[in-house]
Amino acid sequence: MYEYLSKLYYKDLNKYLLEYEKRIHSYGTVKLPFYIRPYKSNEEFACFYVNHAELDLLHDQIIKQSKMIQSIVNNLPAIAVNQYIRAKLVDELLSTNEIEGVRSTKAEMETVMEIVVRKESTKKNVRHLSLMNSYFSLLSETHPTLKNVEQVREIYNHLVEQELKKEDRLDGVLFRKQSVDVVTSTDKVVHRGVYPEQSINTHLMNMISYLNEHNSPMLYKIAISHYYFGYIHPFYDGNGRTSRYISSMYLLNELDRLTALTLSNSTNKLKHLYYDAFAECNNPQNKGELTVFCKVFFEIIHTAQNDILKDLSEKQKQMEQLVVWVQQLALRDEISESILFNIGQNDIFGIEGKGLTKKELIQITGKTEYVVRKTFESLKKQGYIEFLKRRPIEVTLNKSVFQK
Repeated sequence: MYEYLSKLYYKDLNKYLLEYEKRIHSYGTVKLPFYIRPYKSNEEFACFYVNHAELDLLHDQIIKQSKMIQSIVNNLPAIAVNQYIRAKLVDELLSTNEIEGVRSTKAEMETVMEIVVRKESTKKNVRHLSLMNSYFSLLSETHPTLKNVEQVREIYNHLVEQELKKEDRLDGVLFRKQSVDVVTSTDKVVHRGVYPEQSINTHLMNMISYLNEHNSPMLYKIAISHYYFGYIHPFYDGNGRTSRYISSMYLLNELDRLTALTLSNSTNKLKHLYYDAFAECNNPQNKGELTVFCKVFFEIIHTAQNDILKDLSEKQKQMEQLVVWVQQLALRDEISESILFNIGQNDIFGIEGKGLTKKELIQITGKTEYVVRKTFESLKKQGYIEFLKRRPIEVTLNKSVFQK
């Protein structure tokens, strides 16, 4: 097992010093183009990580599992994929808020999702609307990369500025003007962010340059940059949410969409490991080694993928049951079969408790409003579907009939 340097420090000081020299000069060591100064340390450390066998295996498994997920997605109907991504997105945004202690409910996220999906205009100040729009932009065909520090501020503005308390609003040109401490629940200071603002700018440009230009595998660069952003801590609040968004932005260019859009959800499940990895890397006795953060970050991604693969496997079985059920009904009506099949896909892959609207089914089937409405009434009369809402019309399968 790969042992933390900080633990060796307290076990055997001579062994600790020898191990550090061995690691920093190892053939498997990647030296990073930036330095950190841990809290209460007078020494600045050159950062590095050691690409050991366990880490390399995790990296390989992530790449393979991403291909497996993409293969399954490629064989699913478009409506199933779209609804599944939306359901995962609701979970993702709830998780990214929960990690940072921001109150949000599933009902709120589902309402905001509807506004964004249906492109409804609203003059009201809807909570999380900017956050939802930001993540929806990641679903576009082109996935941007960071070019300058101004983009970091723009991402922050869209993600969290709407939710901030007055005392947490930024006072610098782009970032914070004052120093900031990261504290535990008992108010113990565990980290002090980079200061002053000019230094924040310099460190962020180092991070952007490293992400885009350094000759290393991208997953390692995303993991390291995720830690480095937390170390810089450019904002008074919202650092974690901004950092996870940037990581997802880069993961979309490297892995499948579902893996990239479940980072916060998986992080929330392994939150203790996530925070412990930050603490370990910020420990002066760790001497700038970031290997542990790479490992934990990879474990978070790997866990997300395992959850996705298990979930998709179960839903594929339900899809097979749906196909058999619709065929056994022998409706002899193509539009009825199509509508029933699409409603079923939404029930299996979509947000729990949310049906498909009349407008959505008109778009999916290409049929007129009259035909879709008439088919609804026929399927309802036969007991195959239920109306969740009448204004706007929203339908779901009759669960008791389907389960039988």
